Amino acid sequence: MSYDSDVPPHLSAQRAVPPAPVDAPSPNTAMLKGDIDSGRSGDKVEVFDPGMAMLGTCEEAGGNPLSPKDIARARLAEIKDRWRLSPRKPGYAHTHVDPTLALYVGFIGAAGVGLSAAIWLARAAA
Repeated sequence: MSYDSDVPPHLSAQRAVPPAPVDAPSPNTAMLKGDIDSGRSGDKVEVFDPGMAMLGTCEEAGGNPLSPKDIARARLAEIKDRWRLSPRKPGYAHTHVDPTLALYVGFIGAAGVGLSAAIWLARAAA
């Protein structure tokens, strides 16, 4: 069976835009995953990351599901405490664009202009 994209057509695999508010009255593990995927927690830049098993499934399978209070504490730790207690600033990817592609294209363009000039000068001298 094939799909038009890499993501199977299932509503639980779609990113929630925007992520749920931090002070939601009844948080769940999908909200915590949304915080991480949105870049709100500072671990990574915003990207949809389909997991094989959603957060909290191991606890549920073991018969000890997380309470909303535990999930709220985890969200607080991921979002606020990580930034407040961490001495480091956001990573390079959070504040900058990688110039590698622009430098590569510029180098190829400069090499093309140089090669064209060398060929033109060689023909003009002959």
